[in-house]
Amino acid sequence: MRYTFIYHILVLVLLSVGAHSQTGTYYLSHFTPPDDRIDFRSHFMLQDKQGELYFTNRQGILEFDGKNWNEIFVPGAVNAVAAHQAELYVAGVAGGGKLTKKFEADRQYAPLLEGSYTDVVSNGAEVYFMASNKVVCFSPTTQQPLWTAQADAGAGQYLGLLKINNQIYVRTARGGLLAAQNQKLVPADFTPANPLFIAGNLVGTTEGRLFMLSGNTPQEIPVADKSFLEKNTLLSGAWINDNLIALGTRLGGVIFINPKTGATEQIVDYQGGLPDNEIYALIADGNQGVWVAHEYGFTRIAPQVPFRSFHHYPGLTGNLLCAQTHEGKIFIGTTQGLFILTDRTSAAVSTDLMRSRKPIPQPEPPAPVYEYKRIVGIEGKVTQLMRVNNKLIAAGISGLYEINETSKLILPHAIRTVFYSRALQQVVVATPQQTLTLEPQTWKPTHLLDSIPEAISHVFEDGVENVWLCGKTHIYKIETVDEEITDVEILPIANPSQDETVGLGFGNEVYVAASGQFSIYDHKNSFVKFDSLPGPRKYFASGGSFWFHDGTRWRTVDKRVQGLRLEWLGLFPNLRYLAPDQNASLWVITATNELYRFSTSETTGNSTYPLFLREVRGQEISLAEQIVVEQNEGAVVFEFIQPAYLGLNGTQYRYQVKGLSVGWSPWSASNNEIAFSYLPPGKYQLLVQARDLLGTESKAEQIPFKVLPPYWKRWWFYALEFAIFSLLVVVSVRLGRANARYRVISQILSLLTIVMLIQFLQTAISILIGIKTSPVIEFIIQVFVALAIFPVEIFARDAMMKYVEGKYRIRHFWDKDK
Repeated sequence: MRYTFIYHILVLVLLSVGAHSQTGTYYLSHFTPPDDRIDFRSHFMLQDKQGELYFTNRQGILEFDGKNWNEIFVPGAVNAVAAHQAELYVAGVAGGGKLTKKFEADRQYAPLLEGSYTDVVSNGAEVYFMASNKVVCFSPTTQQPLWTAQADAGAGQYLGLLKINNQIYVRTARGGLLAAQNQKLVPADFTPANPLFIAGNLVGTTEGRLFMLSGNTPQEIPVADKSFLEKNTLLSGAWINDNLIALGTRLGGVIFINPKTGATEQIVDYQGGLPDNEIYALIADGNQGVWVAHEYGFTRIAPQVPFRSFHHYPGLTGNLLCAQTHEGKIFIGTTQGLFILTDRTSAAVSTDLMRSRKPIPQPEPPAPVYEYKRIVGIEGKVTQLMRVNNKLIAAGISGLYEINETSKLILPHAIRTVFYSRALQQVVVATPQQTLTLEPQTWKPTHLLDSIPEAISHVFEDGVENVWLCGKTHIYKIETVDEEITDVEILPIANPSQDETVGLGFGNEVYVAASGQFSIYDHKNSFVKFDSLPGPRKYFASGGSFWFHDGTRWRTVDKRVQGLRLEWLGLFPNLRYLAPDQNASLWVITATNELYRFSTSETTGNSTYPLFLREVRGQEISLAEQIVVEQNEGAVVFEFIQPAYLGLNGTQYRYQVKGLSVGWSPWSASNNEIAFSYLPPGKYQLLVQARDLLGTESKAEQIPFKVLPPYWKRWWFYALEFAIFSLLVVVSVRLGRANARYRVISQILSLLTIVMLIQFLQTAISILIGIKTSPVIEFIIQVFVALAIFPVEIFARDAMMKYVEGKYRIRHFWDKDK
């Protein structure tokens, strides 16, 4: 009897462990280059200080900023890269080298060392290249090797480079760990002596043990699931924060562990949405996300994102329509029926323990393996799940059911919508033929709304105990007092359409949405167009709430979700289901048939990377401190980027051009590319800001640039023309004085010289003033400049004409003998 009691206690413990673990998997994002010709199989990844990622492959290096992929060609396969200040050093089959400056249009590879290198690392002062038989210390300042250490028979081949507190170590095949000191490699006094990888404060060994560094002192992490690492072969690791580390394996995907306790937080593998369990490489990025390289591209695992996935578990079929939690169990309605998420491992363990009559000394609970099971008795799609008085009901085309782990039929009719009215204390059920009310304790019909003459598609309540029923052509206002109906008001819908009308009550006001616009109840038996709210581009009603997307984010007035940071929903511009869940969370179904549970309490914050100018297109322009644009070279495009890896639409941009525009442009995801088809000559300041998914605005990035007019409109060109014509005038004047036949030519050249003088003075004055405005105002300014120098023109022309005619003598300037 005592053993039986212990068995029961153990069964309850295992079942509680399984129930507690139903938290879903971390949010995953998958990335591959859009060009199928690019090889994306990578065994090394790196992120620089600006947030851009670099992936090595057999063709070179892939550069990725969350939006743009750039392939940098390197002869031969690349094994590793290292960032040294703003430069990137490369170790590959073709030798050691580096990439040219980051912001050049076509980034090129520059060879530095001959041979085949497998690893490279920088300690801030030097760069170390490693081959299987040597290590080369390279100076970035002189661009020359400083010293070389050859492998000897005792140490065997060199396997990898490690950096611990800026000290460089070399892993060897037989000689343990070597340290780079005094221009040579010496045996290292470091424990553990056989590290496989070092990531921040995390050290993993070839035996699968883990250590946490405090200075140079290692402290072993008591891994609770040692058997997992032994079975699946530890390959790499990443330090995420003080409470979480990620470990990549050869066979089992990625395991997340709490370094303080050694407890397993989660295993992300094929069942959890990872495309492949074999991990090639793994790093942590600047936003506490984990990048994983595998056979099918790259996956970013985001523990800090407040979404947990529930659609990867087996057994779930059909398109997802609704979700709800009841008594700790998760129920999902699809086009194929109703499903419950179960832990088959805990069930199997509990069965085995109940059958056994022998005591089992403290067995380790196996890792839970979840699957969905169909609720028997429900056929066809389930469109709604609702909790009423601690009961769960499911509605669909086959009827209305009460659900536990089995189904109990309440109504055998196809259901359009179900709503629990607190004003009536009744369940309102709308079928294609009639509207029913049910008593929620016994499910008996009460026939309160049998007189409604048309099919109802949506039901809601306002703040003054009125129940509103939305039909195709009319809206019905049901007034109640003390749970009794006192009046029914019928309101026609202006311009009814094929869209189903949905509505919401906010305080004393009532709004309905249909055909892309909001209308408000005017308390005079009609609805009028309401322009104070933006027209809903997308909207739907689900889970007793009304949701709409205003072009920027999802919005609702449901008080049950006011504590959530709904800005996170901007990750999914297309949603088809949102419903509040227990414990301040939200069920989310996306247009791509993904199911998430959203809870802001699970997030740890989201820092942003710096905003920078990525490229200037349209001309051969280098991104120097002063950008110079030729006006006659055509359109110019400035492209900015703030690296973000949560979603393409998560970051928005705005810009302002000082000297051309007064205010900022609207926020838009496409404003990172700023195109100018024409700019007047002058100096400009381009200001750009970025705003991330949560509304955090970046510092305004200011880019000065200058637009030069065509060379024939520049002051030096006019000065050159003036000088040439002046020389011709001198020659023609001498000829005109000597021979009357050249007098006409002299007069023409004199006039041209006067014109060029005027043009030169106008250009010089315009450049000096530096006015940039409309062409009309510029023309008016030029007229005033011409009038101002008109006396100079008259005097110069009169003097030249008189000289040619012999009435004015200025020959003494060059004829000193007369």
